Amino acid sequence: MMRTGKKDDDERSQLHARWRPALLSFFRRRVRDHATAEDLTQETLLRALNSEAHREQPDAYMFRIALNLLIDRSRRLQVRSAHLRAFEEDPYREVDLLDPERIAQGREQLATLLAALDELPERTRAIFILYRMEHMPQEAIGEAFGISASAVKQQVAKVMATLARKMRSSQ
Repeated sequence: MMRTGKKDDDERSQLHARWRPALLSFFRRRVRDHATAEDLTQETLLRALNSEAHREQPDAYMFRIALNLLIDRSRRLQVRSAHLRAFEEDPYREVDLLDPERIAQGREQLATLLAALDELPERTRAIFILYRMEHMPQEAIGEAFGISASAVKQQVAKVMATLARKMRSSQ
């Protein structure tokens, strides 16, 4: 919410004059980067200005906001650091995803899958495709084929078992 008016401008100026130096010093000691300290100071002042709580216990409230911002920043940095470490430790990061051998293997697996689907009875194949590929609810499929939703579930389970068995045997 954006505040406007003379009274609000006075409050903003007072808040800025009173807290900016202390907050800036607080953040600079902890983050050791002037630009980041400025950003955190501005964010603290903005949050305090948009809240009424800073009037009751201003010292505690201001530094609680500041501390929360530091904690949030630290958590974000930890997540980024963990992601970077995971990326650097990934043994496949240098692997070309368009490796011809992987493409050929994928094509073979797809051909095996399609052949296994072709071997299924037409009705069973249609039920499976509607459920697994078209994301149609089991109840709607059951109504369309004149069977119960549990029968659809059983058909899908059988097909999944059959496909898994065929895929394993082709490897």
